[in-house]
Amino acid sequence: MIFLKKKDKKKLLLGIDLGTTYSLAATIDKDSVILLLDKKKRYLLPSVVHYTKNRISVGWKALENITNDPSNTIISVKRLLGRSIDFVKDKYPILPYFIEKDIDEGIIFHTNIGRVTPIDVSSHILKCLKKRAIFLFNQEIDASIITVPAYFNDLQKKATKKAAILAKINLIKLLNEPTAAAVAYSLHKQKEGIVIVYDLGGGTFDVSILNLNKGIFEVLATGGDSNLGGDDFDYALASYIYRKANLSNKCNDFFQSSLLQMAKLTKLRLTKYEEVEIDFFSWKGCITRNEFNSIIIDFVKKTLLICSNLIEEINLSVEKIKEVIMVGGSTRVPLVYTSVLNFFKKVPLNSINPDQVVAIGAAMHVNMLVNSYNVKNKIILLDIMPLSLGIEVMGGFVEKIIFRNTSLPISKTKEFTTYKDNQTSILIHILQGERELVKDCISLSRFVLRDIKPQKAGLVRILVTFQVDTNGLIDVKILEKNSKKERKIKIDFNVTLKNINISKILEDSVKYSKNDYYFRVKAEKKMESIRVLEILNKSLKIHQNLINQEELKKIKNMQEQLQKSIEEDDFFSMKINLKKLDQASKNFFSLQLKKTINHSSIKSILKENI
Repeated sequence: MIFLKKKDKKKLLLGIDLGTTYSLAATIDKDSVILLLDKKKRYLLPSVVHYTKNRISVGWKALENITNDPSNTIISVKRLLGRSIDFVKDKYPILPYFIEKDIDEGIIFHTNIGRVTPIDVSSHILKCLKKRAIFLFNQEIDASIITVPAYFNDLQKKATKKAAILAKINLIKLLNEPTAAAVAYSLHKQKEGIVIVYDLGGGTFDVSILNLNKGIFEVLATGGDSNLGGDDFDYALASYIYRKANLSNKCNDFFQSSLLQMAKLTKLRLTKYEEVEIDFFSWKGCITRNEFNSIIIDFVKKTLLICSNLIEEINLSVEKIKEVIMVGGSTRVPLVYTSVLNFFKKVPLNSINPDQVVAIGAAMHVNMLVNSYNVKNKIILLDIMPLSLGIEVMGGFVEKIIFRNTSLPISKTKEFTTYKDNQTSILIHILQGERELVKDCISLSRFVLRDIKPQKAGLVRILVTFQVDTNGLIDVKILEKNSKKERKIKIDFNVTLKNINISKILEDSVKYSKNDYYFRVKAEKKMESIRVLEILNKSLKIHQNLINQEELKKIKNMQEQLQKSIEEDDFFSMKINLKKLDQASKNFFSLQLKKTINHSSIKSILKENI
C-alpha cells in the first residue's frame, strides 16, 4: 500500500478511541470513513508503552517487551487513570510494576526512563496516534474527539483530558463510547426508538440506554463497571491454567507475564475453535470452550445484571428496546454474544467491527460538529450525569444539587446558610455519589470560605452553583449573597483521590437506601431537636416574663421530654415531643419573635469549619 501525502489543506478531524487493550483513530474524507493505518496496514495500536533509558516505544514494538521487561512495559493503563494507589493494590495485587503514591494519592510508575504517571502513559499513546495522522495527511490535527466509557467519573475524565493536552491533539470534546457507537450505525437517521449499547472492552463495561427521536440522541441512563472487561477473562483463564498445569513453583514476573499472554492468546483462539492445545513451559494440555465458558460465566452474568438493574431503574421493559448494539472486542467471545441475544430477545447489531465502531462514531461526530453547515442528518447529543453531585451539610450528610441521570449540560444553584451564630467561615466540601453519608461518597474538592460577616444563624445566604458541560466536567461557583463575594473553582485532577468503584456505589445506594434514608431522617430530627432546645433555652433566660408560671412549667416539662428522647436516640419519640414542644411554646415565640421556627431549614445548613 502506498501512502500519498495530502496536497490540500482540508481540516484534519480525528475521532480517537483511547482503549484499554487497543487504541485507534479515524477521520472522514468525502463522506467516507478512513481508519488511520500504520506502515504495516494495521489500524489497531496496542495500548502498551515500553520505557528504556534512551527511548519510549508505543504499540506493537512495546508489546514485544511484555514478557522480557514487564516492569517497564505498561499495559491496560486506562484502568489506572484516576485511581488511588490503595485501589490499584487492592484490585491488581500482582502487577509487575514498581509503583508508589504521589502527593495526590494517585500512582507513579518507576521505569528506566524515570517516574511516569498513568496520564503520561496515556499521552504517549495519543502522541503515537497523532504521529500516525501527521504522517498520512502531512498536517497538524485541527480538532479531535476522544471517547471515554460512559461510566468514567469526573477524575477519570479529567485525567483523559490532561493526557490529551500533553499530547497536543486539540481536543474539543470527550464523547461517551456507547453514544459514539450509535452514531457509527447511523441510527440518528431513524425517526425514533430506544437503543441499548452493550460495550464490553478490555478493561471496562458500559451499558447505555438511548432514546432516538428525529436526530436527537437522548441518553436516558448509563450503567456499568469501570473495573470489568476482557482483562478479567484473561486473568481468570490464566489462574485456571496455572492450577490445571500445577505450576505453583513458578511465580516471578517473567512467568506471570508469559502466563497472561498465553491466556490472552488462548481466549482469542477459543473464539474460533471449540478446543485449543497449549504448550506452556513444561506442561502440555488443552482448554475447551466449555471450560472457558464456565470460567467467565460469572463475569458475563454480572454485565447482564447491570443491564437488568438499569432497565428497571428507568421503568423500561425489554420488549420496548428497538436495537441492541454490540461494542468492544470482548463481545466477540461466543458466550457473550449468545447471552446478550438471549437476554434481550433480539439479534444484536455487530456488522461494524466492534473494535472500530467507537472510533468511527467519534470521527463522524467531530465531522458533524466542525462541518455542521454542510453535513446532512445532523444530530444533537443529550448526555447525562452518571453520578449525583452535592455538598456536605451538618451531620456529615450530602445535600445533592444535581442528581444522577440529569441531562447535560446543566447549571443548578442551591441556597445554604449557617448553623451557629457569628460563624465567620464555612467548609465547602464537594462530593459525588448516591449515598446519604459523606463517608460513602467520592470527595472531589474541599475548601474554606472565610471572612464571612458575623451574623445570627440563618441570616447568611450562600449560593452554590454547579455547572456541568457536555463532557461531564464540573465548574463550581460560590456566592455570599450579602457581601456579593464570589469564588469560582474548577475541579481538577489534582484532588485527593479515593478508592472509586462506581458500580459498587450504585449497588450500595440501592442496597442501603432504606437504612440510609432512616438514618438521615433520624439524625436531622435530632439536630433539629437540639437546635430548638438551644434557641428556646436562650430565649427563656431573657424573655420568660412574657408568659405565666403555668405556661412556663408546661414548656419546661416538654423540654425535659424532648431531651430524654434525644438521649435515648428515639426517632419517633423525638418527632412527637418536638411537635408537642412546638405547640406548647408557640404563644411564647409569637410574643417574643412574632414568627415561628422554620424546621425544614436545618436540611440546608452548611457545616461550620472548626
